[in-house]
Amino acid sequence: MREILESFPKISEVCNEIHIDFADPEPTSYGLTSTGDSLIKEDILGNQTRQHTFMLYSTFSGINDYERLANSSALLELSQWLSRKKGDVVLSQIGDDVYRGELLNIKTENGTLYEVPQENNIDGLQYQLQIVAEYTIEF
Repeated sequence: MREILESFPKISEVCNEIHIDFADPEPTSYGLTSTGDSLIKEDILGNQTRQHTFMLYSTFSGINDYERLANSSALLELSQWLSRKKGDVVLSQIGDDVYRGELLNIKTENGTLYEVPQENNIDGLQYQLQIVAEYTIEF
């Protein structure tokens, strides 16, 4: 998912780096956290359809209404772009083995303001976006 997010054409406009599990408190930082993976179905050959859920935390400047509207617009555009990523090849590493699969669907939800700094509005505002990816693993 990190590689997919980094391939978003406008990622450099809103993000300096995508961290794992946290976002920096300074604006233009993203943090990607895995919140779970589950088996949806499995065929007799062992091929699987799975679902993986992520939380994307993004820190933006939000000193005025214009910036806060731009923040929400950036997350909406990212959500729409992610929804068109069907069919991409995904690689799953299980132990020492790497298996090929296909991205079936990406859904996003709850692109909302998550945290406001207590001290002042000059610090970055943190938003969250839930990402649910459905994919296959071919054994």
